[in-house]
Amino acid sequence: MDQDPVDRSTWWTWLAAGFVTIGAGLLGAGNAAPGEPAGAVVGKTLGGIALGQIVVCLFGVLTATSEYGTGSIRSTFTALPRRPRLLVAKALVVLAVSTVLGTLILVSTLLAGSLMLAPGVAEPSLADASVLRAVLGGGCYLGLLGVFSLALGLVLRATAGGITAATSITFILPNMLALVGETGEVLNKWWPTVAGAQILQLMPTHGDLAPLPGFGYFALITVITFAGAVALTERRDA
Repeated sequence: MDQDPVDRSTWWTWLAAGFVTIGAGLLGAGNAAPGEPAGAVVGKTLGGIALGQIVVCLFGVLTATSEYGTGSIRSTFTALPRRPRLLVAKALVVLAVSTVLGTLILVSTLLAGSLMLAPGVAEPSLADASVLRAVLGGGCYLGLLGVFSLALGLVLRATAGGITAATSITFILPNMLALVGETGEVLNKWWPTVAGAQILQLMPTHGDLAPLPGFGYFALITVITFAGAVALTERRDA
């Protein structure tokens, strides 16, 4: 029997996430200047998460859409007719994998980036409570992002559409809103993924939600989106 497409792609997907995030972190840490506050140094070191999270979106969407692409979803729903239970199980797997691997990537990025810091640059330490919160919270953010992308995949049931929607919501649209002016700033403040990513900030950014409230807001949006996706999937034909 052929291996499931998600199984074949999972490790390549996460290797890509690690490569992008750590590589960008090395470059960002190398550009940190002496005298910069620790928050700025951490921000530059972990800046690659902006691109790495796109790979997490791919993982979440593929977990939802791979069976639709092969047609095996009919057999799955026949064997496991309780669809909500099945989908919750999928979400828990995505949440666990994305959180654990995402945290490992962020810790590796921080440690690798520390080796690139110039003399006199404040070195971030995991012993610092705010740095530890940023790293662990960042891993949890990636876990939620995986579930959020899974929900989009369930709604759209197509890999291309799901990936387009997830990456647009996560990366493209927030950057476009930043160019709109005051209205864009307000929308960006409450944009789910922007709010969730504030957990990576050591200090709240002016005009944005604070790290913990922003993360909680994104968690709520993720739960609502996933619940809606489950309800829609339960009503649809396979």
